[in-house]
Amino acid sequence: MKLLVFATAALLVLPVFAHPADRIVPAREIQALVERHAELDMFSGTVIVADHGTVVYAGAHGDANKDHRVPNRLDTRHNIGSIGKTFTAVAIMQLVEAGKLRLDDTLAMHLPAFPFPEKDAITIQQLLNHSSGLGDYMEHDDYKRTMPGIDTIASILPLIYAQKPQFPPVERFGYSNSGMVLLGAIIEKTSGLAYPDYLQQRIFQPAGMTDSQLAQEHDVLANRAIGYTMTPDRGYRANVREIMPASADGGLHATATDLLRFDQALDGNTLLVAESRQRMFTPVGPAPFYASGWFTKRVDGHLAVGHGGGAPGINAEFRRYPDDGLTVIVLSNYDMGATPLADAVEQALFGLPYALPTRVDADHARAEQFLEQGHAPAALAILDRLASAEQPHLPSLYAGAKLRIGGKVDLEQAVTALTRYIELAGADARPSRAAAWWRKGNAQELLGRIAEAKESYEASLRLDPADEDVRQSLDKLIRARQP
Repeated sequence: MKLLVFATAALLVLPVFAHPADRIVPAREIQALVERHAELDMFSGTVIVADHGTVVYAGAHGDANKDHRVPNRLDTRHNIGSIGKTFTAVAIMQLVEAGKLRLDDTLAMHLPAFPFPEKDAITIQQLLNHSSGLGDYMEHDDYKRTMPGIDTIASILPLIYAQKPQFPPVERFGYSNSGMVLLGAIIEKTSGLAYPDYLQQRIFQPAGMTDSQLAQEHDVLANRAIGYTMTPDRGYRANVREIMPASADGGLHATATDLLRFDQALDGNTLLVAESRQRMFTPVGPAPFYASGWFTKRVDGHLAVGHGGGAPGINAEFRRYPDDGLTVIVLSNYDMGATPLADAVEQALFGLPYALPTRVDADHARAEQFLEQGHAPAALAILDRLASAEQPHLPSLYAGAKLRIGGKVDLEQAVTALTRYIELAGADARPSRAAAWWRKGNAQELLGRIAEAKESYEASLRLDPADEDVRQSLDKLIRARQP
């Protein structure tokens, strides 16, 4: 791996056109995207785009520590959230290669203390592809109270063992942090190493990842980025007291350059043989978009495998395009700082339409963040301002109406906004005009205008006959009117 270009918040990012196999990677377009997101304060963090391991763009923007004005750099360690699940998946596949376990082994074979009979049916493969039926230990009533004392897999197990499975194995996809932690426990028991030590000895060291660590927030860690959430007063709040403990389900601290080393180690036999990689990247469960610890999709026909991560004050994206030899790594110490940028970079890489964000886009994103944080009044104030402009911002028009309907307030205003949205939105608008008709029907139903609500639901179904949510709303409305 050769790093050809780098930047800090204080240095100009210079694009480098180095592309094996005569590939034209749009480095200048990527640079423009990253800089615009940073200028609008939508992004703070580090970015690397590589072609067959050769860096064609790398840059860092924003502050890793706002209190001390420490800038982000390429060697800044970011909390990468659920990208850590990919490391757990690699560890499991290594143990399969070593003959120490099989993917069809049951939970009972390795963790017999699991207190529910489903342990005899749940397999390691199902834990890997989130079809085990297990839930999320972070939703346990005691989680927040016990969170400060959680620093090992053993300290999480009591919370997992206190939650009954939510559905039978393989019935459906159900994203489960608990399942990944159980895989971590299996790794510890099978290998004889604590999970952090296993990562260090079997993955980090072979891959040359010298700046990565499974660290808790109270651990001393150099070059660490502090995560920040935006506040309604246009300030920032550090996430130190809010971030979840690091474990087998996520929370690794890594640099963008180390993730590229991980990416390159996956391409050879350093970590896994080709057969194991193929098995790990191929969906076999109920969800065609999730393999074993990795999301998969097609981007204009190009295979993509990777994972994202998110928590208060952090957002990260690690995307690999194995058939094209491309890699996109975006690590941010802002809520939702990485995903929108990674999406735009992905579009640029494959020649698909994208747009540089505007101030309006940045304000709308801030409103969405406030909604995530439970600051509905602050979000609504932004949405109304954007919707009332001379050229109304359509997503804000829709979002403000949806928020009012959810809160059952100002329903007349919601109907007016959705009527305006339907008038202005094009056939390819997102949200769709069909969705707007449905929401308008919701508001009219709450206002007691049953005939008008029925007409709105029917208008929605004419545009999108396959929408089951709308059909259920219409059927429920009709049944309620029957004697």
